Amino acid sequence: MELSSYPNFPHLLEIPSALSHIKNLKNLYYCGNLELLNTPKVTIVGTRNPNPYAQNFTQTLAQKLSKCGITTVSGGALGIDIIAHTNSLPNTIMISPASLEIIYPANNAKIISEIYKQGLVLSQFTSPYKPRKFSFLERNNIVVSLGEIVIIPQADLKSGSMQSANYALSLHKKIFVPPHHIGQSQGTQHLAKNHQAEIIWDIDAFVDNLCARFYGDSKQTPNHSAHNDAVLEFCKNNPFFEEAFLHFGEILFEYELEGKIRRNNGRIEIV
Repeated sequence: MELSSYPNFPHLLEIPSALSHIKNLKNLYYCGNLELLNTPKVTIVGTRNPNPYAQNFTQTLAQKLSKCGITTVSGGALGIDIIAHTNSLPNTIMISPASLEIIYPANNAKIISEIYKQGLVLSQFTSPYKPRKFSFLERNNIVVSLGEIVIIPQADLKSGSMQSANYALSLHKKIFVPPHHIGQSQGTQHLAKNHQAEIIWDIDAFVDNLCARFYGDSKQTPNHSAHNDAVLEFCKNNPFFEEAFLHFGEILFEYELEGKIRRNNGRIEIV
């Protein structure tokens, strides 16, 4: 792929105010749609090896955020990052750990090339620059700084995602995580247990609240309409409880207690 033929490749960008606190950030290059920097932005980061529940959560959340006109910011890595980018196109910003003429990681080249075309890619590194160990940390600091909040669908205790969480906390940014089974995603469980992150119980309600925060009336946001209850819509087809739990987590127990749904031979019925 001949990136140098793309318009705006690579141009030098004035450092956005959201990144002004990063003292070692001297240059910032871009390729793509700069208008995305003027939209509401949410950071999504997480493990490179997400379980099916975290994959589905990230996919659904990114799609709904994009439909609402909210831009997803991430680092283009395998796993959670690329799922978030894929499902939020064209409303997505990728921060690269390499200079812009290098597609990294190569495994994600197909989606990353679409981000160059439809979204926005940023890099602080002057060509030619291949990723080094410290450049991933510098990339992650930009990823966290650009988003107004940070969402971590899944993370291990000792991971780059938890380093990003600590950086977000140092910037006083709110962190959000989905509920997980006990023993899974111990990093996000740790954040929730220590009141360092809030739990997303309902994706539709969470997105509606964000839209209201960013745009005022969530029903009037761009390309966005009021959602039906996603849990009940899903349960209309009588799914197995385990399947529904992968999508919605512990909110199913709340629906049972409220008498909205019940279990019958392992499947869910709407009451």
